[in-house]
Amino acid sequence: MIFTVPMKLLYAAILAKDVQTVSDELLKLGVLDAVSVRELSEIGTKLKAQEQDPELDTIKELRRRVEGFLQLAPMRIARPDPSVYVGTPVPSSKDIEKQFDTFASQITGIRERQKEIQEQILKLDEIRRQIELYKAGGTEIFANSAFLTVKSGTVNESSWTAVEKALSSLPVVIIPGEQALNNTRFIVVVMLKRDESRVIALLQKYGWSEQIKQAIDTTATANSLADLENKRKKLTATLDECAQSFNRLFEDHGSELAEIWSKLRAAELSGAIRSSFAKTASTALITGWIPEKDMDRVEKGIRTASNNCCYIEWLTVEDAEKQGLKPPTEIKNPHVLAPFQTLVTNYGVPQYGAIDPTAFVAISYLTMFGLMFGDAGHGLVLCIAGLLWFLRSKKNNSSTTLGLLIVYCGISAIISGLLFGSIFGYALLPPLWFPYHRIINGEPVTVGGVRSVYDILGITIKFGMIVLGTGLILNWINLARKKNWITLVFDKAGLVGGWIYAAGAWVAFYFVNHNYKALPPVSSLLFLLIVPTCLLALKAPLEHIAEKKHGSQHASHVHESRAMRYMNYFMEWIVSILEVYSGYLANTLSFMRVAGLGIAHVSLMTAFFQIANMVNPTHGFSIVSLIILIVGNVLVIALEGLSAGIQSLRLNYYEFFSRFFNGTGRAYSPITIKAK
Repeated sequence: MIFTVPMKLLYAAILAKDVQTVSDELLKLGVLDAVSVRELSEIGTKLKAQEQDPELDTIKELRRRVEGFLQLAPMRIARPDPSVYVGTPVPSSKDIEKQFDTFASQITGIRERQKEIQEQILKLDEIRRQIELYKAGGTEIFANSAFLTVKSGTVNESSWTAVEKALSSLPVVIIPGEQALNNTRFIVVVMLKRDESRVIALLQKYGWSEQIKQAIDTTATANSLADLENKRKKLTATLDECAQSFNRLFEDHGSELAEIWSKLRAAELSGAIRSSFAKTASTALITGWIPEKDMDRVEKGIRTASNNCCYIEWLTVEDAEKQGLKPPTEIKNPHVLAPFQTLVTNYGVPQYGAIDPTAFVAISYLTMFGLMFGDAGHGLVLCIAGLLWFLRSKKNNSSTTLGLLIVYCGISAIISGLLFGSIFGYALLPPLWFPYHRIINGEPVTVGGVRSVYDILGITIKFGMIVLGTGLILNWINLARKKNWITLVFDKAGLVGGWIYAAGAWVAFYFVNHNYKALPPVSSLLFLLIVPTCLLALKAPLEHIAEKKHGSQHASHVHESRAMRYMNYFMEWIVSILEVYSGYLANTLSFMRVAGLGIAHVSLMTAFFQIANMVNPTHGFSIVSLIILIVGNVLVIALEGLSAGIQSLRLNYYEFFSRFFNGTGRAYSPITIKAK
């Protein structure tokens, strides 16, 4: 659409008993940008806000909590469409909280168990490292350990099996030795220092008697390492079982959680609509902005939900603005223009009723990008990268806007590359327009209208004039729709300003075409430049007269003397003249950066080819020259692609938008189940 979507203000009264059903119906429709009735200046002060549903905050908190659970799920859990549950009762919040507490307790138990096992595995790994040092250097090596300790001693031979079983669940390694005297067995115990008291206390139950450390044979040490590895495998298996338990938990309860989320979301949004209502003793009043095309189905929905016990009135934008309510702005474009709509809204939301510049931005942005990044091979790389980004974003359910924009930029670069005959920095094909490489490299070009760098600069200047001229025309249309006739005619961006810009452009081309030696006749200059320059002086006094006539004179002008007023008129005129002549000139010349980046693109590729030739003077194939060309292409694609994208955006924002765009609108934001 060229203009923003037309809006109407809904004003409806319903019975208090129908509040729930009407709010549910409005949620299903999903087009109400709710406005509090209390904001209406005529009746708002006499009304009370709809009482906040005490359950609404609880519902919001429960919805956030279940979202947290779903984010923890190891697999993607599909959520049912909340619209299915609009109007259905929500389970008791106490029952849901109890269910969530149980679920959270199960998750916490599994996570704590996993944490405990991970810590034991880490401890066993450190003990293994120390035992391997022990094999090489004897038990004294443990004296330098910061958190391991080694104790040697004897236990009762008859209790040996019980000792092994008791210590099997702890990060402890037992290195058995020879059978000692008096039916005892000598062992070396490797443990963490913080576990020492616990392990010794357990050993003392089996007749532990600490003794001086003795050497242990290599076979016993190897057996201990094998035992250590078995313990680690058991712990790893237990860790896998915990992961499986975690997965089963969501497999068993995931769909139930998703259904609860959908019910809570539907109840939350329906409550949000009700919270915008106002009330009297027995009625509820509804206001909100509705797209004009949805008026009939909204009215039908309210009447059906209230059994026709309602009063509905539609206010025009003009009537609503008299009540102090400004309409929101909705800009609607085909999906293929989504990236460029995002570029527009990132700058600002257009005023209601103004022109939506999305389509114009798409044309100017891609044209500028192509002129700056004119290489079919590089464009193909951008297309592939953008497509991969698009598919990845779509798979992750994230925004695909950037990927789509990169694809469009790649297509623009391919088209311009064919026009210039450039593929990966080579002039491989005959150009469809002009040979960019030959011109930049100083080779003679004798055919076509573009034969020198100056001709390339001239193309971008003319393109800039088209962009600025389009901005002026869009501004005139916006001003005409607002019936702001004085600004339309006499403003520096109005008809008089456009007159001066067109005349200045004609004078400039006349001067260039006469070898920079002649200007148009004085009589022509008088009509083309002097007359409109004088007309600029009429804007301020005419606006003052209009304000005085409508009683809307600015407070600062009430006590202003006539001499001071005339001085202000004169200063405003001088400033307008400076802005028109210097500003428009600077804005136009700013588009020369398009040619500058295009020239830099070709020059960089030429430089890399020259470096490759220097490395391989025979001009044959070599690995080094190939690497140089590959690296050169990658750098040019990355750096020049980024620069071209930024400069295209800058020229749209600061040269094109400054002519007509007023980004002070408020985005249309209906309460809807579907994400906007």
